[in-house]
Amino acid sequence: MICTKCNSEIPEGEQCLHHGKMLCEDCYLEMLEPPRTCDVAAVYGAKLARKMAGQEGSDGLTELQKNVYNYIKEAGSVTAEQIMNKFNLSKLQLERNFAVLRHCELAHGYMENGKKMIKVWGEDTLGKMNID
Repeated sequence: MICTKCNSEIPEGEQCLHHGKMLCEDCYLEMLEPPRTCDVAAVYGAKLARKMAGQEGSDGLTELQKNVYNYIKEAGSVTAEQIMNKFNLSKLQLERNFAVLRHCELAHGYMENGKKMIKVWGEDTLGKMNID
């Protein structure tokens, strides 16, 4: 059986039916719970966990997340498309990895001249959550 969303082969017995569409498990979970960058509970949890583990900066990130973070940091400001092209990521892969950077308050999105941009979290960023 083939997933109607991503067109990948679904092993027998692992297919999921959602609104009349046959999906693989990954696509099904994405439909039920898409990545959310602006999630106060996730920010609080990520920051608290990182503080308890003594993590700062890119500590605790995957290699891809570290590479994306460093790319944004070096570039100063980039678009999602630039990140997807640089690291050969799908939109979903970018969203999942950007959500982690956002929850850790390492990067954030903003609008500039009507265009969505991404930059590292800085002193000028509004809404920083303090975990003391």
